[in-house]
Amino acid sequence: MMSEEYWSAFYNRYPSIFSFINIRKEKRGGFIFNPYLYTEKWLNEIEYQVLEIMDGCRSVLEIIFFISEFYGINQNDAKKIVINALKEISSYHAITFSDKPKLKKSTNNLDIKKDINLGSDYYSAPLSVLWDLTYRCNMQCKHCLIGDPTSHIELDFNDIKKILLELKRMKVFSINFSGGEPLLREDILDVLRSASDLNFGVRLSTNGLLLDQDYLKTLRDLEVYCLQISLDGIGNTHDNFRGVRGAFEKSVESLRTASDMGFYTTMSTMIIKENVSEIGDILDLAVSLGVSSFKLNSFMPIGRGRSCKNDLAITKQESRNLAAELILKKKQYHDKINIQIDALFPWLLNSKNISETVMVKGLIPRKQLKCSAGNTTLVISPTGTVYPCPYLTEFPIGNILESSLYDIWNDNDGILGKFRKMEQGMLKGKCSNCRFVPKFCNGGCRAAAFIVNGDFYGEDPFCWKD
Repeated sequence: MMSEEYWSAFYNRYPSIFSFINIRKEKRGGFIFNPYLYTEKWLNEIEYQVLEIMDGCRSVLEIIFFISEFYGINQNDAKKIVINALKEISSYHAITFSDKPKLKKSTNNLDIKKDINLGSDYYSAPLSVLWDLTYRCNMQCKHCLIGDPTSHIELDFNDIKKILLELKRMKVFSINFSGGEPLLREDILDVLRSASDLNFGVRLSTNGLLLDQDYLKTLRDLEVYCLQISLDGIGNTHDNFRGVRGAFEKSVESLRTASDMGFYTTMSTMIIKENVSEIGDILDLAVSLGVSSFKLNSFMPIGRGRSCKNDLAITKQESRNLAAELILKKKQYHDKINIQIDALFPWLLNSKNISETVMVKGLIPRKQLKCSAGNTTLVISPTGTVYPCPYLTEFPIGNILESSLYDIWNDNDGILGKFRKMEQGMLKGKCSNCRFVPKFCNGGCRAAAFIVNGDFYGEDPFCWKD
């Protein structure tokens, strides 16, 4: 961390953004994205203005004068604002300083498009995209979302490159390449290389069967820093669920090796009846392997999972008990691993932490619910068809080879408009007046409500609240 003396002694230096940094203007501010850190950072309006004029040609002092005049504030206040903004941006490893100005103003990542919809209440583009490159797979998972993977054609590499350029033009920050099993594509390394060359944050979701140390070294050279690997039980539990003998040992080996090599690793675990008693042990294993993040997912009865939902779905009491167990685990491992357990509604066990204002019926703020679908993410299928989320494939919203991402994203007449306009009062059942909405819960999962009950606005069937 830079000292206060450092920040007060560089007014005649010239800050500029690193060439690999992406920025994107939005209403009331904007985003800055470092692909080596993967997560984007929000800047308020003035912070973003500082970022936009930080071209290596203006000194810190000149930026302070500009902010003072542009916003009509005195120079002392402008000085504090600019220095704090530079601290924030510098802590994100996004800027460098020079003792001399650049000869020519840099335009790297500053060509903000004129046609972005800054007057809207949603972002000008997705922050990230989940891209299923193939539905082919080398496992036979009981819960697979895909019915018959052989019935789907796949985009060729030239089309993929066109789509990557379209995503770049819209300033999408990161892509999670998934499947099926994405490593089954013969051109997967070319796809990853193209995405990395365009400065996307690249995540790869895989079952880990095809990974070894040499492959991981190649991925690291391609600047794929985030790996998500599925592990759904200890030993035979995982093998039986995934339909491949020896899959558990291979997934463990892949997670351990990738973590040791410096990848940001996520262990993704599906909650099912077969493993609900092992979740604590699976988390312990993740910590022992040096995994960066542990993510729990709810089982959705679609695709192959529709025919065995009674065998896989856990009860609401089991969900509650698991939430209580993992809250304690989060405290135990708070400094070792990022644990994501929102699928278990853990806030329902922490009602004492909710202010009386929020708990009083009728005083809950009725603002829009912010599901990631239609607000921060989209899904691209192997054919180029776009969906709001992986579970709502009954609601295609266009094909990115036939329509621009801009037109698809800004079509508010269909399901994306529903997500963007949704408020708690539109929901039914216990979600309609729950005191945890929207401060702690986004009204549950709309996909789950539709899949289980056939009602997009129905209550979340996985919520264990009475």
